[in-house]
Amino acid sequence: MTMEQATRVVPAGWYQDPANAGNVRWWNGITWTDHVEAKPTGEQAAAASALALEARAMERQHGITTAENDIIMSAATGDVPSGHPRTGTIAIAGSPHRMAPTGTASAWLLGLTPLIGLVLTVVAAYVFFYVTPTPLVAAVVVVLYALGFMLAVGDSRTLEARGHHTASPMWALALPVIGPLLYLVNRRLKAPGSKPLIAFLVLLVVAAGIPLAGVATGSAATMTKALEVQQAVRADLVGTGAATSVTCPPILESIAAGTVFTCDAVLPDGNTVHVWVSFDNEQGQFSWALANR
Repeated sequence: MTMEQATRVVPAGWYQDPANAGNVRWWNGITWTDHVEAKPTGEQAAAASALALEARAMERQHGITTAENDIIMSAATGDVPSGHPRTGTIAIAGSPHRMAPTGTASAWLLGLTPLIGLVLTVVAAYVFFYVTPTPLVAAVVVVLYALGFMLAVGDSRTLEARGHHTASPMWALALPVIGPLLYLVNRRLKAPGSKPLIAFLVLLVVAAGIPLAGVATGSAATMTKALEVQQAVRADLVGTGAATSVTCPPILESIAAGTVFTCDAVLPDGNTVHVWVSFDNEQGQFSWALANR
């Protein structure tokens, strides 16, 4: 049998190992390789039987006899040094081997990192301006660092257990948000599967586009001015003990001179009163007054 016949008869794939019926060995279309794995069972075994029958039919079509095949199979089980591929053989029985999936829950959570970062930032800003101006809100950066690294470690270990090449989880420690992106890029270079990376890029564009859209439409100025008012009024009232909390609108309809709106202040006795706020000029300067009961 010529090498050309062998290539025509059986294409590259996983087939029963001639040296061990309990394993499958990779046939590269020309010769055996040293890649061996445990033999699949169940439906894959049924598919293997069908493949074997098809291979027999192809043998008859190309004039390869069973006797010839027996000689080939005998040669495959001869004394060949370990680690060297067997040559001159042809695989006719066994089953195809399916590559283990690369999708993991950790990878998908890494893909959601821009959204997670946006949500944590909003929560931290709310706590700082509306609850208490504590520097502990900066811990959101630490949380993103730790979360990205732990997810990268979990994903890397899962891929390694499935037999795939893995990227180093240390990529996730480069920068908050950017670190997970670097890990996902290197992950794609090592193993197939781009969906988590694509999800990350899409959400990154969306997360970055929200503030840019605010600047373009002018709503960013009304939001930042609202936070400035909230911080100033709260510092005056809560800081002096005149109120226990202050809540101003997070977005203002206008910051033009003469604009008036109200905030709510909770007094020490539990009653809620309005705080009148007005913009005094086009530069955004404002004044406020606690409403009479």
